[in-house]
Amino acid sequence: MGNGVTVVTPTYNRATHLQTLYRSLCSQTVGGFTWLIIDDGSTDNTADVVNGMKSDIFNIEYQRKENGGKHTALNLAIDIVETELFFIVDSDDTLTNDAIETIEKDWRKVKGKDLCGISYLRGYSQEVPIGDIFPKDNLIDSFADVRVNKKVYGDKAEVWATKYLKRYRFPVYKGEKFLVESYLWLQISKIADMLFINKIIYLTEYLEGGLTKSGRRLRIKCPKGGMAFNLILMDKTYPMRDRIKSGILYSVYSFFSHEDFKKTYAIPYKALLLVCYPIGYLVHLYWNYKYNK
Repeated sequence: MGNGVTVVTPTYNRATHLQTLYRSLCSQTVGGFTWLIIDDGSTDNTADVVNGMKSDIFNIEYQRKENGGKHTALNLAIDIVETELFFIVDSDDTLTNDAIETIEKDWRKVKGKDLCGISYLRGYSQEVPIGDIFPKDNLIDSFADVRVNKKVYGDKAEVWATKYLKRYRFPVYKGEKFLVESYLWLQISKIADMLFINKIIYLTEYLEGGLTKSGRRLRIKCPKGGMAFNLILMDKTYPMRDRIKSGILYSVYSFFSHEDFKKTYAIPYKALLLVCYPIGYLVHLYWNYKYNK
């Protein structure tokens, strides 16, 4: 596997925003990285826009696939990427000018520790972070412990060691086009720690029609993915409050997926599920009334 960073951008009908990200990458203080664009079946002029992009300082690669959702685009990227580091940057967003240089410098410092990656801050600007900062700068810990157990909320800028990503894939369910990315990150956190740095390298603008804005309606349309994600958080390694919440959500999504109870119940956390299942049924009724009008 080669050295360096691949910036991975899954995109769907975001041609105009890709140009802004392209200019951001052209402004990086170092070159030699790769920008891999995974076109998830766009119906706009994304292909034409990408064909018009040229750079002498970094490589641009483009792959088009049938529309299946961001997680399926990431699965394809995991198959393709051969550089040491894998950095997901959404088509709506941009990087600070020193982002790639910062990543490469910080990775060299910890290269012998066999970490699964580095997590930086995202910001609304270079001074205003999104959500919480990490409890300690240059902290080495697991993704699950920091983001779930220590309750560090808000989108972050995760850079992953590709060799760990290649051990896993997002599950794909027929008719479902969304699965929260933390599904994979929590799997990786079981086998390796990462470095957490309180520096903003990634700038985000939440657009109308983006995944973050789509919210609960999108999750209801993808219930099997919701079940898979919440099943992870029902594990005994997580705080009981989180386990109960996830048990309720697992139950909610099982009703939306019309899953047979026998299959829903075939999990290691049967006692927890029996407590959460009736509450999940009531939440399902409320969500169905509120969001499926």
